[in-house]
Amino acid sequence: MARVELIDPQQVDGRQHEVFERVKAYYRMVPGLQRALNYLPETTDALWTLSLATAMEGTIREELKRVFFAVTAYEVECEYCTAAHMIALMGKKWSRQECVDLIEGKPSPRLDAKENAAVDFARVVGRRPAGVTDEMVGKLREHGWTDAEIVEIVASVALMRYTTTVASALDVPLEEAMEGVGVSCGVPLDRLD
Repeated sequence: MARVELIDPQQVDGRQHEVFERVKAYYRMVPGLQRALNYLPETTDALWTLSLATAMEGTIREELKRVFFAVTAYEVECEYCTAAHMIALMGKKWSRQECVDLIEGKPSPRLDAKENAAVDFARVVGRRPAGVTDEMVGKLREHGWTDAEIVEIVASVALMRYTTTVASALDVPLEEAMEGVGVSCGVPLDRLD
């Protein structure tokens, strides 16, 4: 149960309605995250704009950014966002097990060495941004990542840290489509440690 009442998209008008319609045009529904946040319609709209820009702007392909999102959500233990981005990856033909392996820190055979290095970096940024070192950035450069792409990785993680804070602190419940993905507090249910 959410810690705040989720706003019913059918019960609002004005700016809240406009923002919901914008989100609904993309998802064909209004997710709980936006229903919780839309007490602040300008913030919700700005986050929506930032989310779309972050996913689309730059040179890193969207699927890899979804990987960054899933890894970050897991690192900060957000069940809602981990499940959401695992589902997004499964929509790109990733198996549940491939997603679990990835978020638990195993290199993905779907990604090349350069991309796996970026995922490792995103994991550190997600877990503890102040833990990033010059050596870590140097390793990315050795793999061929440019300064602009390093900024793009960090921006992707920063976006996810914002949304995970909202979803976790407000305890936004899983969407029906997220049920059964198999994560609890960001940790797969079958994980033993």
